[in-house]
Amino acid sequence: MSALRSSLGVLASVLVPLSLMCSGCGGDGKTLAEKLAEDPEKKMLEDAGYVKKEIKRPPAGLPPPTDEEFKAWDRKDPEGEKHLHKFDKANLKKMLNYFGELECFREEMKKEGAKGAGAEPGSPTEEQWYQFKQNFIPMVNTWQQRLFSSEPRILEKSKLIGHFLEAHELVMHGYPDAFNNNDQNAVAQADAHWLIIENKITKYLKNITDEPLPKPDLNDPKQKEAHDKFCVAALNPPKNTGKAKVKHVGGGGRGTKKLNMGED
Repeated sequence: MSALRSSLGVLASVLVPLSLMCSGCGGDGKTLAEKLAEDPEKKMLEDAGYVKKEIKRPPAGLPPPTDEEFKAWDRKDPEGEKHLHKFDKANLKKMLNYFGELECFREEMKKEGAKGAGAEPGSPTEEQWYQFKQNFIPMVNTWQQRLFSSEPRILEKSKLIGHFLEAHELVMHGYPDAFNNNDQNAVAQADAHWLIIENKITKYLKNITDEPLPKPDLNDPKQKEAHDKFCVAALNPPKNTGKAKVKHVGGGGRGTKKLNMGED
């Protein structure tokens, strides 16, 4: 038995190398080792006519892009500024009307802020100033919301709007903060900031029109009357008075309630 096992071992050691070197295995003339080394996916792509292209990489050590090349990529529309001019010029009356409303807001804020500045905490004067801010600041905020709702792409179309938003921020935060702290220097700085905004608008208007920034003469009774009427309308914007019913699941009665739709 041991002699038989020895003979089988010798036979196996001879047959395995022969099978690896078989030149006619499978009928394609390839050895088993060659078949095992084949990539079936690669063969399938080659049979389909796919030819892998050699990727040529740029040589190392190339100089970085020049400033001129960067400028070529960062091209700006030479007509861009003119597009803004066209919109502002075509809508000048409406745009300046927006700024006129902001001027009304500023006047009202300064008037009430001067009353409340330095008031004793808890006093009727301080309470009046507090109640004014509670109503006035949300109203000025909804003014901006209505503007963007009616002019959804105005930031792209107008150059004036940037100055208006700067003025809006001053009314919303600059002046209230100055009066809250009873800081007269901060109030003076806010006034100076407002003058800068007006100068920016005046300078820009010279590019699109011969008309100056409208400034009513409040010493003229007729102009003051028209200005006051305009500001009353600005300070009392229209409200959405529609009502929406909300039905309670499971029936009406006490479960049915109405929601009063507030300002935009």
